[in-house]
Amino acid sequence: MWVAEGPAPNQWHLWDRAHAGRFLDMADHLRTAGQLVDVAVGPEGDVAHAVVLASVSSFFLHFLEGRTRELPHGSLPHIPLPPGATPWGWRAVLAFAYGGTLPNGKEKEVEEAAQALGAPRVMAVCAPQLEGNPQPAPEPLQEQWETLRSMGQLHASGLGCDLQLQAGDEVIPVQRLALSCSCDFFRALFTCPMREASHDPATPLATRLSPAELHLLLSFAYTGAVAGPWPTVLEAAETSLRYQAWGLLTLCLDVFTRCLTPETGLDVLSFAMDYGLAHVGRVAEDYILATFPSVVATPAFLDLPAHLLIRLLRSDALNVLHELEALEAASRWLMANGGGQDNQAEEILSSVRFALMSGQELKKVASVAAGAANPGLLHQLVVASLAPMAHLPCRVRSWPEVLVVCGGDTLTTNMAARKPSRHLWFAHRYLSAVGLVKQVEWRALGHFPDGPRFRHAVAVIGNVLYILGGKHYYGVRDTLASVYRYQPMEDSWEHLASMACGRSYFAAVALGGYIYALGGSSDELYCIDSVECYDLATNTWRRCQPLPVALCGHAACALDGAVYVSGGCDEASRCQASLLRYAPDAPAMFLAPMNGERAGHIMEEAGGQLYVAGGLCQRDGQTGYSDQLSFEVYSPSLDSWVFLSPLPHAHVGGGAAVLGGELIILGGYSHETYQDTHLIHAYQPGTRRWITRGTLPHAYTDFRACVLTVPPALRGPDPLGDPSRSSSDTHDI
Repeated sequence: MWVAEGPAPNQWHLWDRAHAGRFLDMADHLRTAGQLVDVAVGPEGDVAHAVVLASVSSFFLHFLEGRTRELPHGSLPHIPLPPGATPWGWRAVLAFAYGGTLPNGKEKEVEEAAQALGAPRVMAVCAPQLEGNPQPAPEPLQEQWETLRSMGQLHASGLGCDLQLQAGDEVIPVQRLALSCSCDFFRALFTCPMREASHDPATPLATRLSPAELHLLLSFAYTGAVAGPWPTVLEAAETSLRYQAWGLLTLCLDVFTRCLTPETGLDVLSFAMDYGLAHVGRVAEDYILATFPSVVATPAFLDLPAHLLIRLLRSDALNVLHELEALEAASRWLMANGGGQDNQAEEILSSVRFALMSGQELKKVASVAAGAANPGLLHQLVVASLAPMAHLPCRVRSWPEVLVVCGGDTLTTNMAARKPSRHLWFAHRYLSAVGLVKQVEWRALGHFPDGPRFRHAVAVIGNVLYILGGKHYYGVRDTLASVYRYQPMEDSWEHLASMACGRSYFAAVALGGYIYALGGSSDELYCIDSVECYDLATNTWRRCQPLPVALCGHAACALDGAVYVSGGCDEASRCQASLLRYAPDAPAMFLAPMNGERAGHIMEEAGGQLYVAGGLCQRDGQTGYSDQLSFEVYSPSLDSWVFLSPLPHAHVGGGAAVLGGELIILGGYSHETYQDTHLIHAYQPGTRRWITRGTLPHAYTDFRACVLTVPPALRGPDPLGDPSRSSSDTHDI
């Protein structure tokens, strides 16, 4: 599946890469079953679909162009083979038409048949073998796409159309085979022993489809794609459900679960609830809860049904910085909906957890909800929240996944020396203090079993954390090759097979059951180009093809089955602006470079795009480096970068993760001031701005961050009975 937002706002382009293969596989299945076939070819009368044959052969195209009438139902025209085409050669062309491949052997005979049948693509495949210069055959799927495109062109020219469908006031000629191969509804209609299967093609067959629905199904049949604004995507999903176009439905549901935005999440949730799609509904609801502040800012939020708003407000997983945000959302909805009914307003406002508000926040309740509700009702709810509730404590809102900080380098308390950390911390709660001050309640998750570690790499697979390489301290021969696996739900560590060489300042990426360790620094070299791969199933490492250039301080992440590597420093300590697509078994490919060079930065994938931020760059016209504050996003479909709002603060050697629909970058240092930072900044796509989320337990640098689900016991008010683990002031290293 490939999906992208188009160059214009709210324009989508969905494309199913595998559609042509499934389409022609179904056509071949119908051919072997003798269904919808309309020609018999050769001495043995091999049956086939003329429109498929005409898509690869000019001989059959001329037949299709000259066909003026349909034979009686059950009768097939018999087409003799032209001179030069043997039965073996003809059947090779037939296999190519449906499957995109040729059988091995007898290339000369196949080439002669292809020439006689006017099949240039078959001749092109045979030519290298006949010239003694064998080459890899084209991908079958690529050839199937060419065949399907040709079928679409025939349909556009009115060729091969064996039925007229009436949709509303429109009569549209169609190829029954095309609709049957992409839509179960039409396949059942056209292949069952009923009137529709033997309908007179000269008389339009009435349907309940609207013209827009039929055009949508026909377009998808020939292209495997849907393009247009968001309502078109919703219409495509509804049409695919009504007419059992499962390929189209799968494409839409993939978008609904993988490419949600604050603008589309509520539509997807409503769609899932209307059609009983439980999994899609859970994904959409989780996304809305995680990105709630951005969702509230969209026009669609005001059209949300009251029962869904109440459901969201009552969720423990509602992601709000402080409870006033929940009250603001409820008030905005009530204002837009005329205050709602009295009982409805009370039910909505009582879903806000006033007991979680500080005294400063409670003073703002009246102004925040002014005009949205009866002041008496607000007063009643606030007073009720202050009543003794020891028997029913108000639950703190917390997202199931948490931000985790792993290791790093920091200053000692007296700032006299640097000291690496061995700790794993997780962000339990985000708190709002007076004014703009934000706080994070950090709790200890665990610690590395072999001592402190920094300049390392991490990978997460199925809520299991892998820690790779890095350094214990600042020695010349201290680069680590060791690898550990941490199970947070069991609080257990396992020592795995070590890498072939020690690495620091490198990147690690999980992809398809493997972890790739790319480049970095070793004890012997400042930058290396080697890549090695860890097999989770066998606990072994193997060498892979190297990077095209030696890099350290780069960033990498996985997207669409490949590894993308951005920036970094080369062997001459020059910062790079490059973006590299690395696939283990294919040549590496340089893509459009970033707008600015950077190293020591972060790169994260979100919504099928790559975001880079932070790091440092070469100082303009001078020696040395400067902080890189620019923030960019890369679109794989367009192979281009776009600037976004710049970072409000330098983050060199910091950590990053995507959580709750936000890109979070934290810690690091400023190269220009040589000061470490403990700040946490979050980019909100809905508002396209950076906000300050709070601070780290310490001003860490050269650490890693990730997202994990932690045991429920650690999320309680006093986990494991250890006060130090639940305190936001626990700063011991």
